[in-house]
Amino acid sequence: MVHKLKNKGKVLLLTILLIFSLSHTVSADFWDLSGDLMLHDPSIIKEGNTWWAFGTGEIDKNGIRVLRSNDGKNWSAAPTIFPQPLPWWKTYVPNHTSAQWAPDIQYYNGRYWLYYSVSSFGSNNSLIGLISTTSINSGNWRDDGLVIRSTTSNNYNAIDGDLVIDANGNPWLSFGSFWSGIKLTQLDKNTMKPTGQLHSIAARPNHPERAIEAPNITYHNGYYYLFVSFDKCCQGLNSTYKIAYGRSTSITGPYLDKNGVNMMNGGGTILDTGNDRWIGPGHQDVYNNNILVRHAYDAQKNGEPRLLINDLYWDINGWPTYDKNAASILSGSRYKLVNRASGRVAEVMNRSTADGADVIQWTDNGGTNQQWVITDLNNGFHKLTNVNSRKALEIFEWSTANGGDAVQFTDLGGNNQQWSLVPLGNGYYRIVNRHSGKALDGFGTSNGSDIIQFDYHGGNNQQWQLVRIN
Repeated sequence: MVHKLKNKGKVLLLTILLIFSLSHTVSADFWDLSGDLMLHDPSIIKEGNTWWAFGTGEIDKNGIRVLRSNDGKNWSAAPTIFPQPLPWWKTYVPNHTSAQWAPDIQYYNGRYWLYYSVSSFGSNNSLIGLISTTSINSGNWRDDGLVIRSTTSNNYNAIDGDLVIDANGNPWLSFGSFWSGIKLTQLDKNTMKPTGQLHSIAARPNHPERAIEAPNITYHNGYYYLFVSFDKCCQGLNSTYKIAYGRSTSITGPYLDKNGVNMMNGGGTILDTGNDRWIGPGHQDVYNNNILVRHAYDAQKNGEPRLLINDLYWDINGWPTYDKNAASILSGSRYKLVNRASGRVAEVMNRSTADGADVIQWTDNGGTNQQWVITDLNNGFHKLTNVNSRKALEIFEWSTANGGDAVQFTDLGGNNQQWSLVPLGNGYYRIVNRHSGKALDGFGTSNGSDIIQFDYHGGNNQQWQLVRIN
C-alpha cells in the first residue's frame, strides 16, 4: 500500500456504501446505503445491533475515521480515533502522516482488537499498532502499543495489518504492500503480538512494479482464503486496483488460485475489476464469510472514492463469488427449482395443502407454492419442503419405477422424502431420490407438465437450477 498511499493526497478520502453492479457478475445482492458515508480502506464489524465501520483517516486530518449504523444501511459519523497522534509513533516513524491508515477490526477473546498503520509516503519506514476495547460503543480504547515495524533495511512493509483466527482458535496477522509481498505471523493469544516467524504467502516476483497488498484471510469449509488487492490504487479514474484470491488447507500456505498457480509466483484469481462506473475496487474486507466490503472510484463523481458492500457467496467448488445462483446450497433457505429444458418451476398444483397433491411445472409467478425450503439432513441428503403447504417433496407410495410421481406429503422422514443434490456445473443439479435412486424429471415443457422420477440419462429435463430467493 505504500505506492497507494503515496498518492492519497490527490484524492479526498471519501467513501460511500452504495449499490455496485459488476460487469462480470450474473447476480448479486448489494446493500443500499445512505447517510454520512465517508470512509476508505474499510473494515466492518457488528456489536450487538450496531454496525461499525473503520477506515483510513481523511487527508490532512488526524486519526482513523469511524462510522456507525443501527441497521447497516443508514450511516453517520462517529468520533475519530486518535484525534491527536500518540507520542511514541515518532520514535519509529518520525515523518508519519497525520492520518492513520488501513485499520482492521476483529473480535477475539472478549475484546475488540483494532490494528492500524502509521507510515510515511513512499517508504517502508512503517509500523502496525494496536488498540483494543471491551465495547466499541464505550469509546474507551486501550493503547496496546507497537505490534511490528519495518525500516528501509527490510524487504517488506509493515502496513495493512489483518487479523485472522485459524481453525484451532489461534490468532495470526497478515500484512504487507509491494516489496517482497504479503507476510504472515502467528500472534500470542494474550498480547495479540507476534510470537513466531514471518511466513511469505503471496508475491508478484515477475511484476515488482505492480502492487500486491491489503491481505485479508478468512477460513471457510476446510480452506483458508487469501484475498489481496493487485495493481494501482488512489489514482482516481486512473486507478487499476482489483481484487484477487487463492486458497490453502494450511494458513501458512501455499495459497493456490483456481488454476493451481501459487500466489507466491504471482497467482491469484480475479474476483472484482469494477466496471465503467466503479473504477479500481480494492482493499477488501470479508466479514462472517457472507459480506464483502471494499472501496472504488465513482466515474460519475470525478473519481471520488466510495466504499462498496454486497453479499458474498461460495460456489459448488468452494470458491468465492458474487453470483448467488452459482452458490452452494444454503440449508434452511428458500429456492425455486427451475427445469433446464422447460424453464418452468416446480410447484404444488393449485396451491394445495393436502397430502398427495401433485407437483408439476408452471411459469414462475412468485407464489409460495413454487418455493421450497432446502434442509441439509447431515447424512448426504436433503429435504425439500414446500413453503405454502409445509409438506415435503416425495415420490408417491415409495415407488421405485420409472414414472413414479412426485407429490407433497406430511414430513415422515422416509427415504422417499430425501434427495441427493448432485452438482452438474453452471448452477445446475441432478436431484436424486434416496429410496429409488432415480432422478427428478420434468415430463414435458408446457404449463402443467408433470414431474416424475426416471433413470438418469443426462437430459436437460433432468437438470434443475436451484435459485435462492432469500
